[in-house]
Amino acid sequence: MKTPFKNNYMNACFRKTHPSIIKNNLSEKIEQKKKYFCNILLKITQKKEHQPFQTNLDKENIYDTKIRNNKINYKNKTFLNQTNLKHEIVDVHKKLTENCFIDKQKEEIFLLLKSAIKPNLKGKIYFIGSCENNIWIKNSDIDCCIVVENCEDKNSYLYILKVIKSAINLIYPSLTINIIKASVPIAKIYKEETNICDISINNTVAIVNTKFVSSICNIDERVTIINRIIKYWAKQKNINNRSQGTFSSYALFLLTYYFFQNINNPLLPSYKFLSARPCRNAFLHKHRFYSNDICKNGITLDIYNNQIIENKDMTANIYCPITKKIVNTYSINTWKKMFEKFQAAYDKLKNGDSLNIICEETKDNTPNRKMDLKDHLLRRKIFQNLFLH
Repeated sequence: MKTPFKNNYMNACFRKTHPSIIKNNLSEKIEQKKKYFCNILLKITQKKEHQPFQTNLDKENIYDTKIRNNKINYKNKTFLNQTNLKHEIVDVHKKLTENCFIDKQKEEIFLLLKSAIKPNLKGKIYFIGSCENNIWIKNSDIDCCIVVENCEDKNSYLYILKVIKSAINLIYPSLTINIIKASVPIAKIYKEETNICDISINNTVAIVNTKFVSSICNIDERVTIINRIIKYWAKQKNINNRSQGTFSSYALFLLTYYFFQNINNPLLPSYKFLSARPCRNAFLHKHRFYSNDICKNGITLDIYNNQIIENKDMTANIYCPITKKIVNTYSINTWKKMFEKFQAAYDKLKNGDSLNIICEETKDNTPNRKMDLKDHLLRRKIFQNLFLH
């Protein structure tokens, strides 16, 4: 790849961030993250050729997988409804994006927060997550991060969120603000009963991750389309809520990212011209791959080193390529439930069911507390067996 294109690409990644907006220690941290992110992208563009999965996604008859040396080999079997699936993806994607004024919503939230923090705090507002990285869907809420200098611990974050809450209540008394004391505290803003915005403080990792996802999605529109469909499907199946122990949207993106860099003509991370391939194949084969038995008993997914390894944890460890940390943890029962959702979706795709049926909303009647208890008992049984044998 030519160097000027790389430089333009790097500039585009950070065109919305100017170093003069943040000072002192926090400024240095963000600059370090930027440099780290740039180095990763440079490594991606200069990445040596690797052996992709032994697969041909352009063939209509493919099914069944076996793992050999971390590579996937596919055997033949007929899939139904592939022609219709392409049109259904286009139709569902249109429904997810039509009459969705995400930019207008962001502008309204920006003005709201600006009027609330300007008299009280010196901070910079960043939009993060799906509203900024192009994987938003209709009725998505807005996530934002306020970067404030000299604020580096949880108590400080909570104090600032309380200041913002008081300011918003004075200016917009019709809005309701709830502060969640999580590991990364957030303030949730509600208009009537609708969650319109989540606010975090100094969540610089999310800022960098958002720019990373946005940059990758800009490479090929098929990446955005498939990620949007996957996110919609996961929400409908109640497995896209990090606070409840299921997939975060970023974890779902990393699953797709790994898949796209291991097809015969990789869409990611290569930036060269790629021959067109129908979106239907990507949606179909991603579900086929992650519904395979190699994933059932637990996987470790390392995007940075392009590896997927079976593990003995009976859950999934998905590592962020930027921080090299696990994105979010899952209980054994939660991973089992999410794996079954992939398996059910793949079976329906294989049998020719329509995308609307596959993405039908499901109600999960099992309380989280009950699931955690089952998970605890299962873990205890496993450890007892380890010590007995």
